[in-house]
Amino acid sequence: MSINRQMKKLSMIVFLIFTAAFTPIAAKFTVAEISPISLAFLRFGIAAVLLSALFLYKKLSFKIEKKDYRIFIILGALVIPVNQLFFLNGVNLSYASHSGVIYSCTPLFAYLLSIKIKHEHFSVHRLFPIILSIAGIVVIFYESIIKTSADKSTVLWGDLLLVGAVASWAAYITLSRDMVHKYGALKSSTISFAIGLLMYVPFFLYDLPNLTFSRLTMSGIIGFVHLSVIVAFAGYFVFTYATKYISVTTLTTSTNISPVITILFSWVLLKEELSYFFIAGAVITFTGVFLSQIKNGVFQYTLSNNGNSKVQF
Repeated sequence: MSINRQMKKLSMIVFLIFTAAFTPIAAKFTVAEISPISLAFLRFGIAAVLLSALFLYKKLSFKIEKKDYRIFIILGALVIPVNQLFFLNGVNLSYASHSGVIYSCTPLFAYLLSIKIKHEHFSVHRLFPIILSIAGIVVIFYESIIKTSADKSTVLWGDLLLVGAVASWAAYITLSRDMVHKYGALKSSTISFAIGLLMYVPFFLYDLPNLTFSRLTMSGIIGFVHLSVIVAFAGYFVFTYATKYISVTTLTTSTNISPVITILFSWVLLKEELSYFFIAGAVITFTGVFLSQIKNGVFQYTLSNNGNSKVQF
């Protein structure tokens, strides 16, 4: 493997790490100033325009095989209506730090779905780490339940929505792999976003009376730019493109340092409280996710298109 190709993959991973790390924080700032339901339409509307412009510049065609219509409809539904309703409302009701920890389980969801659709094979050595990761989330949920019972907190409901967001995101990136190989990252993302955005129009029209920019501050503007341009446009495209060269499980695992950065900056920027329950749950979850990706004492990074060639670190 050439040095340039290795650097290209490393650059994509580093970009995705910091993009993912600041997404919950940006979302937390922005949903406080723009209705979460409308925000999803606006951020992906901008992303869709940018992707379409690049799509037309590349002189690509929207034509796809009829047999792929169904999968693109599913991808569109997953990436915008389902994922965004779960994610933005979840962050609004919960904490950015909780989002970071729960999203760290993306590799586990992606791995289980990959087994279901026969992209990967079940491995017994990953069973305990999966249980451990779930146990960590349960610890965090336990504290959320206590808060909900004590002071009518919305954190538990937010956490449950975030689990739905993780499941839908993992499903999207896993199911999109074949379409990326077949049509390319740009075409797959553009078509999926366009379909998802059309599906989301009824939600946006319903929420239109709640859309206002009167409370918008510089923090909200920066957060919106991050969510729409850096994440929804560049981030989603880079992630989809990266799946051509790096396995979904490996890619999501490589970026799992993001939640640690999220937690740190949620504490610094949002002044979120890091309780003992939360820290314990986060450590347990991170340990489970970490162990689930170790085999024979080393990380195995699948770097080839067909998943056969591996480089160990």
